[in-house]
Amino acid sequence: MKSVTVTDFRSIRGTVTVPLDSPVVLIHGQNGSGKTSLLSAIELGLTGKVASLARVDPTSESHLVHKAAKEGCVSITVDGLADLTQSAEINSMNGKFSGNGLLSPLLSRFYVERCYLAQSTLARLLEIYQHKDARLTESPLTKFVKDLLGLDQLDALVEGLHDAGDVRRLRVGAPLYWDVRDAIPKLEGEIAKDKRNQSALNAEILQLTQSVQARLLLMGLPERVDIRSPQAVSQLQSDSAEPELQRLAKVRRDIGAVIEQWSTVQSGVTAKERDAAEARSKIAVESLQGWRDGTGKQLESVFSRMATYFSDLPSPSSTRPTHACAVALETVTAELKRCGSVLALDTDASKQLALLDEGIAKLRSRIAVLDEQIAKHAAAAGSLAGALNGILSHVHSENCPVCNRDFDEVSDRPLSEHLASQISMLTESAGRLQALSKERVEGATSLANAERSRGSVAGSLLTSEARDELKTRVARLSEFQLSLHQFESAAIEGEKYITEDSEASASLNALRQKDQKATTIRGAAQKFAADLSLQAIGESEPLIEALHRFQIHVSKAEDALTRKEAARKEANASLKQLNVLEGQKQSLAKVIEDNGLRLARMNQLKFVADRRITQAKELSRRARDQRTAIVRRVFNESLNAIWRDLFVRLAPDEPFVPAFALPESDGGAVEAVLETLYRSGGKGGNPRAMLSAGNLNTAALTLFLALHLSVKPALPWLLIDDPVQSMDEVHIAQFAALLRTLSKQHGRQIVVAVHEKPLFDYLALELSPAFPNDRLITIDLGRDSNGKTVIDYEPQVWVPDQAIAA
Repeated sequence: MKSVTVTDFRSIRGTVTVPLDSPVVLIHGQNGSGKTSLLSAIELGLTGKVASLARVDPTSESHLVHKAAKEGCVSITVDGLADLTQSAEINSMNGKFSGNGLLSPLLSRFYVERCYLAQSTLARLLEIYQHKDARLTESPLTKFVKDLLGLDQLDALVEGLHDAGDVRRLRVGAPLYWDVRDAIPKLEGEIAKDKRNQSALNAEILQLTQSVQARLLLMGLPERVDIRSPQAVSQLQSDSAEPELQRLAKVRRDIGAVIEQWSTVQSGVTAKERDAAEARSKIAVESLQGWRDGTGKQLESVFSRMATYFSDLPSPSSTRPTHACAVALETVTAELKRCGSVLALDTDASKQLALLDEGIAKLRSRIAVLDEQIAKHAAAAGSLAGALNGILSHVHSENCPVCNRDFDEVSDRPLSEHLASQISMLTESAGRLQALSKERVEGATSLANAERSRGSVAGSLLTSEARDELKTRVARLSEFQLSLHQFESAAIEGEKYITEDSEASASLNALRQKDQKATTIRGAAQKFAADLSLQAIGESEPLIEALHRFQIHVSKAEDALTRKEAARKEANASLKQLNVLEGQKQSLAKVIEDNGLRLARMNQLKFVADRRITQAKELSRRARDQRTAIVRRVFNESLNAIWRDLFVRLAPDEPFVPAFALPESDGGAVEAVLETLYRSGGKGGNPRAMLSAGNLNTAALTLFLALHLSVKPALPWLLIDDPVQSMDEVHIAQFAALLRTLSKQHGRQIVVAVHEKPLFDYLALELSPAFPNDRLITIDLGRDSNGKTVIDYEPQVWVPDQAIAA
C-alpha cells in the first residue's frame, strides 16, 4: 500500500493524506482521534465496504460520512497487484458511500478475513470462530479451511449431490423423476386392468365366434369354418330363402292336389290287379336290389378291381352275371398262363447269364497271366539275340569288341563260348514268346464270343421293376381267379333276380298302358321328382308312396330352410356385435401396447435414474469422506500447530493452550470446537473459562495471525487495531518480536494502531529499520483548533550504527 486520502469519513474531519509506503506503519492517537476510522477508510478503499463495522451494526453504512459534512471521499493507492488497477476512489452520494473497491471480490474477502483485525473483531474473534449450533453445517473456521485448501469443487460436488441422499429431496430438483416414480405403479395398474378387460373381451369374442360357427353349421357350412371366409360371408349375405320357401309351398300344394286326384282315378284296370302287379314288381325290385347291395356289390367290386388290368370286361350288373363271370374267368386264366411263361424264360436267362459271367472271368484271368509271361519273355528276346550273333563273327581273341576288356579277367570260359551260350538262351525265349502270343489270341477270341453271348442273354432279361410288377400281376390275377370261382353261385342267383324283375316290370307296364289317366298322373308325379331333385318314381314303386315321399321331403326342406334363415339372421346379429367387440379389442390392444412401451421406457429411465442416484450417493459419500480427511488433517497438522506456537511465544507462562478440537469419528461433517490443552497433556475446558482476560486476548490475536499465516499470502498486508488490550509487558515484548519477524523475515507490510504513547514509542523502537532499504513510518493523529484532523508524519530509514562501525 502506498497511501490513503480520507475526507470527512467517520471521525476524520477534513482531508488527510496518510503515506503508507513502508514495511511497517505505526499509528498513534488518543481515543476518538480517528485511528479506527483511518483503518476503516483503508478497508473501504480496498473492498468497497466496511465489513468490520457491518458485523457489529448492520446500519453502519448510513453513518460513515462525518456528521458535520454532507459528503465524503476515500482514495487509496497501492503497488504490485497484478491485473488490478493501482488506485481507487470512492465518494459518498446522498450521505452514503458507494462504489467498487480496488480489490476483486475474492481478494476483498481475503483482506477482510485474513489481513485486517479490527478492534471490534478482536474482542469477538473466539466467539465468531466458536461453533455454537451443532445443527449448522459449517462454522466460519471450517469455511476458512475449505477456502484455504481450495475445497470449493468438493463442496460444490457434495452440495450438488445432496438431494441424491434422499429421494424425497428430489421432488424439487428432479420433479420428472418423481412423476415417473409415481406414474409407474399407476400405469402398471392400468395395464393390468386393460389386460383383464382384454381377457373378458377375448372370452366374449370366442363365445360369439362359436355361436356364429354353430349357426353356419346349421346353414350347411363345415364345422369350425372361418366366419370371415368368402364362403361364410356369402351365406350370411344371401337372402334367397323366401323365394325358395314360396316355391316349396306351391310344390306341397300341387302334391296334395295330385294325391287327391289319384284317389279318384277310375280305369279299366281294377285296383286289385294294379296293386298285385305293383306288389310283385316291388318284391322283384327289392330282391334284385338286395342282391345288388350284397353279393352283387361284392361281385361288382371284384370286376372293378379287374378293370385296372382288363378294361373291356363286361359288367355283371349291366349284362347277365353268369356270362360276365365266364368271360372274366377265361381272360384271367389266359393272362396267368402268359405271365407264367414270361417269368420262366426270365429265370432260364438268369441262370445262363451266371454261367457266362463265370466263364468270362476265367478267360480274363488267363489272358492276364499270358500278358504277364509275354512281357517277361519279350524283354529278353528279339533284336538282342541278333545283335549278339552279329558280334560273334568279330570275336578272334578274349578281348571284347565292344568295351575292349579282357574277358579272362572275369571268367575262365572263352569269350566266344560265352556269347554262343547267350545267343542260344535268347533264341529259346523267342520261341516260347511266339507260343504264348498264339494262346493269347485264341483266349481273346473266346472272350469276345462269350461277351457277345452275354450281351444277347442280358438283353432278354427283365428289369427288376418289370419282374416285380409281373410277379405282383400274377398274384393279383390269382386272387381274381379265386374270387370268380367263389362267386359262380352268386352270379347264377343274381341272374335269376334280374330275370324276375324284368318279367314283373313287363307285367306292370302292360297294366299301366291300359290306364292312360293313371299314366298322365304318374307323369305329373315324375315332374315333382325332377323339380325336387329326388330319385324318380320306380317302375314298381306305388304312386301313392312316391307322392307321400315327395310330400315328406318338401316338409323337411321347408323346416330346414326356415331354421337356416333363422340361423342366418341370428348369425348376422352376432357378427355385428362381434365386429364391435373386435374394434374394441384392437383399440384396447393398441392402448396396452402403447402403455407397455411407455412403461418399458419409464422403467428404463427409472433404472438409469436409480443407478445414477446410487452412483451419486456413493460419489457424495466419497467426496464428504475426502473433504473430512483433508479438513481434519489441516486442523490437526497446520492450523492448531501454528496457533500453539504463536500463543506459547506470546504467553510462555500460561499452562493452558487454546486449540480447535475435531470429532474423532470418521462419519458426518467435520466441525471444530474451541478447547484448551494442558501443556503437560490432557484436555481443559473452553478458553473463555480457562484463560485470563489478557491471555484470552492473546489467544484471539494469535488465532488471527495463525489464520493469516496458514494462507498463501495473496495480500502481504497485516492491519491490526489496538491489539495489546490487557497484555502485560512480557506479552507486549513477545508481540513486538513477532511483528518484527513477520515484517523483516516474512515480507508482510504491517500497519498497527495503538492509543498508548509508551507502547507506541516501544513498538517504534522495536520495529525500527534494521538493514538497508528498511523503513518505518510513524503517524500521530490529532486535531487542530477547528476540530479538523491533522497528522504528524515521521518516516525513519536505516542508519548504520556509527559506534559499531567505528
